[in-house]
Amino acid sequence: MTDSPLTVGPGTGPASPPERQFWFAEQVARGAAANIALGRIRIEGPFDLPALGRAVDAVVRAHEALHTAFVLEGHQLLRKAVPAGPARTPVLLAAGTGFDAVAARLRETCFDLAAGILHWTAVAPDNDGATLYVAVHHIAFDGLSHEILAADLAEAYAHALAGAVPDLPSRPRAGVMPLDADRQSELAAHWRTALAGVADLPCDGPGPSQRDLARAGLVEHRTGCSAERATALRERAREGAKTPYALLLTAFGQALADVTGATDFCVGTPIATRGPDQDHEVGCLLNTAPVRLRGLDRAGAADRTWDAVVEAVLHLDLPCEQIVSECRTGRGSRRMPLFQALFAYQSWQRTVHRAGPARLWTVPVKPVGAQAEVQMQVCEIEGDAYDVLVQAPEGGPWAGRLAELTAAFDIYLERLATEPSH
Repeated sequence: MTDSPLTVGPGTGPASPPERQFWFAEQVARGAAANIALGRIRIEGPFDLPALGRAVDAVVRAHEALHTAFVLEGHQLLRKAVPAGPARTPVLLAAGTGFDAVAARLRETCFDLAAGILHWTAVAPDNDGATLYVAVHHIAFDGLSHEILAADLAEAYAHALAGAVPDLPSRPRAGVMPLDADRQSELAAHWRTALAGVADLPCDGPGPSQRDLARAGLVEHRTGCSAERATALRERAREGAKTPYALLLTAFGQALADVTGATDFCVGTPIATRGPDQDHEVGCLLNTAPVRLRGLDRAGAADRTWDAVVEAVLHLDLPCEQIVSECRTGRGSRRMPLFQALFAYQSWQRTVHRAGPARLWTVPVKPVGAQAEVQMQVCEIEGDAYDVLVQAPEGGPWAGRLAELTAAFDIYLERLATEPSH
């Protein structure tokens, strides 16, 4: 598929690279949990299901991304805004229904990209209010979309509780701006050089295919990073003119190297690509950067990791799908190309929003499907600590090694937090 040289009218135009990525993933494994994002919004205070239903409907109507169809025409994937359809009150769940139970229920939920059916909502009441679960196909949703949706939902819910019509301003999607040929050639050359000769992460056997990954259930292991250690990490990062993300990624890379014996490999990491005019836009507005990690057993590993991250960000105008096309390794392999491990870091502020007499805020959530052979998510949580979750597909090469991996991660993180920054 190729990008159109021009954006086509409001509401219609070429799909963006991440939209193409998740459209293709849906063709490979229809209905797979890996293609769905499940958000969680806490509602404290009055719970009124009809009012909440009207508020959800207002949010869906406002955000074009939540009622957009994806249609293949010729060799090009187009996105087309469609009517939002009739209002659908969130499914009422039993009191206290938790995240895992809702995630399991997603297997019964049908999304239809060609018809623009991209979301599903359910709510579990409790003594203090309720928890709203919002499932959206990844083609229209990323982590920051979770925050935007919560803010707009609070505004709409406040109006609905007061008996007013919860209208919201329209939030259209921005058009796709294709790269000019010279810049595209320059970026492709950079990535070919930067990733030349990089190896796959060692594993036992041939490794799972991308279809295997998408369809597999997940096993997981959770660890944490106390506020005291997290504060020390932030201080070490500041001393070395880096961010805590660089130290966390370094520790993950060192743990992977420790467990597998790898000395030169890539870790994929999603990075937001929102422009200044997209602060209030729901959508899949990110790119996945392959960060090459090597020399992790030598002094200055965090510096080299940070340099690799900066280089990746500076050249991330080239979509991941094109980076893979330019630099694909192991052409005869069934495994994910370029990187088989994924690292995600959530550090944004989770604002508490007033909704009349109620309050709304997002709660950190975990992936419900496999995006890689092994994946780590680190979230900043209340009290300045970190929650660390490592996941792998059931039956895959990492399913039985997560405890070993997280133990190694904890050791390396402690070293990075206590040793002077280089």
